[in-house]
Amino acid sequence: MSPRNSALERFRQHQKIPEKRWQRLAFPDVGLLLCWLALIVIGMVMVTSSSLSEAHVERLSTHHFAIRQGIFYVGSSIFAYIAFMLGTNFYREKAKFILGLAFLGLLLVYAPGIGVVVNGSRRWLNLGVINLQVGEFAKLAVFIFTAAYLQHHTQRLDHSWQPIIGLLAVTACFALMFYLQPDFGTMVVIVATVLGMLFLSGVSIWRLLLLGVLIAPAMVWVLISESYRLRRLTTFINPWEYQYDEGYQLVNSLISFGRGGLFGVGLGESVQKHQYLPEAHTDFIFSIIAEETGLVGALIVMAILMILVWRAFAIGYLADRMRKRFSSLLAYGIGLWLGLQSLINIGVTTGALPTKGLTLPLISYGGSSILMTSIALAILARIDAESRFIARLEGKI
Repeated sequence: MSPRNSALERFRQHQKIPEKRWQRLAFPDVGLLLCWLALIVIGMVMVTSSSLSEAHVERLSTHHFAIRQGIFYVGSSIFAYIAFMLGTNFYREKAKFILGLAFLGLLLVYAPGIGVVVNGSRRWLNLGVINLQVGEFAKLAVFIFTAAYLQHHTQRLDHSWQPIIGLLAVTACFALMFYLQPDFGTMVVIVATVLGMLFLSGVSIWRLLLLGVLIAPAMVWVLISESYRLRRLTTFINPWEYQYDEGYQLVNSLISFGRGGLFGVGLGESVQKHQYLPEAHTDFIFSIIAEETGLVGALIVMAILMILVWRAFAIGYLADRMRKRFSSLLAYGIGLWLGLQSLINIGVTTGALPTKGLTLPLISYGGSSILMTSIALAILARIDAESRFIARLEGKI
């Protein structure tokens, strides 16, 4: 066996490759890294602009939120580096442990002194320095587990319902936890992404359609089971009828888009951020982007997010070609997650979807979202580097 084939065999058997081999890992996807950096720059600029009024109202220093956002980016970069260095085998082997840790976190939000209630929702853990939104970690944990699970049951997916039902049972447990918090937006992202990963793993479209028929009534019931969700639905249909109560936030978001026009009113010149638009620096930051940079700026942000998702799928495709099924499915899952969450956030701010509390990845203010998105992108970069390493050994690049 040639030295090159020997190295490839050791890699595929998940054995330790000498350090000098790892130093030859290909540089991660440039498009992915550029999109990552661009979103950080946009997020830093827009949080600085959109949070000034909020800081003043809360009697904080002018750049309080901007400074914290910068700290979030730096801290997340450190964790992202660690996530990159761990390698994909670590996530595959520890998938069940990571999932269990996430479920424990979702239980701890109900523990007195640890769980934090914000706006009636139990989504945060008090870690002293920061409040961690467990749902952000749970999303990545579920997708890591799903990729490992589907890889393990690859041969049975075409002819047996058992592995599919097993995966859906796990997903349903997490969906129930998010329903109880309540966090309908995260529940939708997790369920939709898992179904997407099932499709990309090779499960027939007919099985997925049957699953959709079975799941749809449950999702509709969840949507109408709480009066506030039903009000959001009716408000989304005609926000101007409720512009002084339930429709207030959406109406002011639409005003932001109207004021922005084609090229915007200029950075820092937004009027809506001055306590007219609630959550201007978090869930509705895209509205401020549209107001200050116009349709052109909004389309640029959307294009960057689309390229990011495209690169995630390209990385997944390369991993699939290199017969790295776990890595491929995880890359697809991360791409689906980021794409769906971006789509929902933008849809909410433009009035195309009912209001949900989902952040715009890497742009909205919030440490938990930035941390987990950065770790997810680092895992994507690692998947790409490992796939290119194998492709180089096989002489395919």
